[in-house]
Amino acid sequence: MVYFIGWTIDAGQSAAQISTKIPNEIIAGIIYWLLLILIVGICVAGTGILAILIEIKVIELYKKNCWDVITLLMILTSASVIIFFGESIKKIMSINLLLLFILLQGVYVGLRCYLKNQLDTKLY
Repeated sequence: MVYFIGWTIDAGQSAAQISTKIPNEIIAGIIYWLLLILIVGICVAGTGILAILIEIKVIELYKKNCWDVITLLMILTSASVIIFFGESIKKIMSINLLLLFILLQGVYVGLRCYLKNQLDTKLY
């Protein structure tokens, strides 16, 4: 995320350098900041829209394949294990525990979808 923000600001500043060709310093400064805000705003808005679209697809997939008691038990079990063994996990791996939880859920949903597809193809 930090890399993306740095890249976005660098892209905005590069685009805003166009204003250095304008002789009036006040107008050049105004155009510089307008271009910088415009480029950074477009990049952030595009990323936000992309994240929302991905989230909608994931929610649809989750509701279609994994909306049951087994999934609830998996969520509670993985959350409690991560909470209880959080210090030990941090000593072994340098990973954010929330990211670990999300990765575990992603693997679980992927495995469930794969197994459901395999069972559907064997039944037909």
